[in-house]
Amino acid sequence: MSTKLKLNAHDIREIISSALLAEMDYNQKLTHCQENSLADNFIPDSKNIQEPEKIIERIGTQFAINSNKLTKRSIAQMAELIFKQTNGRPQQLTFFTSGSTGTPVPAVSSYSDLEQEIHSLAALFNERKRVVSFVPRHHIYGFLFSILLPKALDIPIEYRAALPGTEQIKTMLPGDLIIAFPLLWKKLEKLNCRFPENVYGVTSTGPCPAETINSLQAQGLDRMTEVYGSSETGGVGFRHDPSGMYTLLGHWKQTGDSTIERTSTEGEKQLYTLQDNLEWQGNKFKPLKRSDKAVQVGGINVYPARVEAAFKNNPHVRECAVRMMRPEEGERLKAFIVPADSVEYATIEKELRELAANELTRHEKPGKYDFGSSLPLSEMGKLSDW
Repeated sequence: MSTKLKLNAHDIREIISSALLAEMDYNQKLTHCQENSLADNFIPDSKNIQEPEKIIERIGTQFAINSNKLTKRSIAQMAELIFKQTNGRPQQLTFFTSGSTGTPVPAVSSYSDLEQEIHSLAALFNERKRVVSFVPRHHIYGFLFSILLPKALDIPIEYRAALPGTEQIKTMLPGDLIIAFPLLWKKLEKLNCRFPENVYGVTSTGPCPAETINSLQAQGLDRMTEVYGSSETGGVGFRHDPSGMYTLLGHWKQTGDSTIERTSTEGEKQLYTLQDNLEWQGNKFKPLKRSDKAVQVGGINVYPARVEAAFKNNPHVRECAVRMMRPEEGERLKAFIVPADSVEYATIEKELRELAANELTRHEKPGKYDFGSSLPLSEMGKLSDW
């Protein structure tokens, strides 16, 4: 029987602090951050954070606590209240992921399922001495690997800001387990700095290029573990070789090309449909083409990926992202364009509007075009709204 893992008030403070930091700009973080967390006496209000009511409501939703009880309280007071009401073992936790509109979408996980998953993953890291985490603790990936994993392994945790620098690598110790996401791994790889011996890494939240992993290992990283999953499913499988297949975690069973079934610790079964089509060999799998996700424009299903592909055919477009407008913006698609050269934005927009008129349906045509030097990314390196 696996050990029951109980949250303490400090864990909850870290989750709340992480959620609040995610809403701050760089200068606000510099002002209020203390050793990569907010002070226990920090009280979120309109002077130090945008739309504090929304983020407090989200924190309440995360722990299934009435958010009215959390308003005008410090981080320490909120954490203590949540701890007392949950006794350190909430029945469920809600994590948020960006939907097609950029609005945070809730994904509910039972605490026992999260516990089951981390015990399964902990077996891969039995000899680690310390966890060093660069990921937000209020996301499911950060919660699992920064909050629960150190408890399951009974080893210390160190939180660090996701800022690339040679000191980040030089201050690692033999036996460390680094928790990061693909964008940060890419930045660390470009530093070309040698890792200390016997340091492992973990990456998740999106594909990490094989060339990045191979380069990091050439720089001394002993092992990289890729974890495949989503906010809805949690971790599904893992691999230590970027050219190999993922191994399905023991509580999952394949039921179709892109469907799997989870058996909980209580024996309950639940079916999930994954975001990718998968190639299977026994209990091993490899993601193939991502399943296209339709959004509705004027009651008609349209596929943002098709619009992106059409725009990328323009030689002046280096990168492109297409998604639904937020409700206050309208009810059409919008596009974000990263130019490939120094052509004026207005010229590129004119060309893309002409392309859309000739090749796209009325519902596929974006109603708004934005431009920038790079795609807008979240702190986890995922595409964010603009």
